[in-house]
Amino acid sequence: MRLLRIAICVLGLTLPVTSARSELSMRLALPRQLSVESLPPFTAKGQDVEQLFQKRHLEKMIAQDPKITRVALVYFATWCAPCALGALKLKVAKETLKRNGVLTVFVNVGETDVAAIRGWIREYGDLGFPLIMDTKSQMVGPYGLTDPSGRILMPRTLVLNRNLKPLFLLGTEGDDFPEILWRLNAVGP
Repeated sequence: MRLLRIAICVLGLTLPVTSARSELSMRLALPRQLSVESLPPFTAKGQDVEQLFQKRHLEKMIAQDPKITRVALVYFATWCAPCALGALKLKVAKETLKRNGVLTVFVNVGETDVAAIRGWIREYGDLGFPLIMDTKSQMVGPYGLTDPSGRILMPRTLVLNRNLKPLFLLGTEGDDFPEILWRLNAVGP
């Protein structure tokens, strides 16, 4: 099963587009709660489960690298097949993201099985990006990741500026992903 999932993701990355029209990433309106000057505070588990990861940790990472102009919070769940494809695209573009000033942070939301989350990361080749495990779903509702019934929607990528001001939210990742993370301006929905 694991090999089948990897094969499907790899094929998705390498198959040529057969349509004359390329699919673009779906840009979503920022939820009202994110129409702020800076990301709301949060506390979640870090890569080392014993340590907490908070907004101040993102601020420290940014302060250490003056080239960072954007932060991409890439939300994923182990059950989300499109999340796996997006993760592989980001892994391939890791150096390009860095050159273009994008700090990429993976955020697992709503799952409490830390072993399963780490297994997902390993399955896709140790992505090499910082990881936040939001087991208590603090970064879900207020961050625009649920439908009106409270169901978590995936995939989602929240893009912030250097000061952690939310710029835009992406839904489905298209052919322009991940380039859209540094090329898209923060104008309009």
